[in-house]
Amino acid sequence: MNRMMETVKDGLVRIRSERGMTLVEIMIVITIMASVAGVVGYFVFGALDTANERTAQMEINQLRQMVETYYMTNTPNQLPDNLEQLTEGHSPLTEEVPVDPWGNDYVYNRHGERDFEIYSPGADGVAGTELDVYADD
Repeated sequence: MNRMMETVKDGLVRIRSERGMTLVEIMIVITIMASVAGVVGYFVFGALDTANERTAQMEINQLRQMVETYYMTNTPNQLPDNLEQLTEGHSPLTEEVPVDPWGNDYVYNRHGERDFEIYSPGADGVAGTELDVYADD
């Protein structure tokens, strides 16, 4: 403990003890640190969500190109029934179909002879919600 001597009136000497921070001061510092960490965390996680969405959009575009290549290289010209067909055949277009950044399978739907859609169910993992990610988003 660090002690300081202080002269008071009439030549009396008082010994004053210096202590560390009070509990209130520590609480104030912790509150400020928690506030700063909260603001930083909000922006970091927001950036992470944006990065995941952009990664999903790029992968969807790549899968679209592979489906179109599959259509043009198969006789007769037809779309695959599912994305796993891109990994099959004499010259597969990919070794494996990727999963989206959240660990979910991409959704592939055929609509007729030439139309199809590919999308990610998004962060909630449920297809058909507002969190679905499309390449055009």
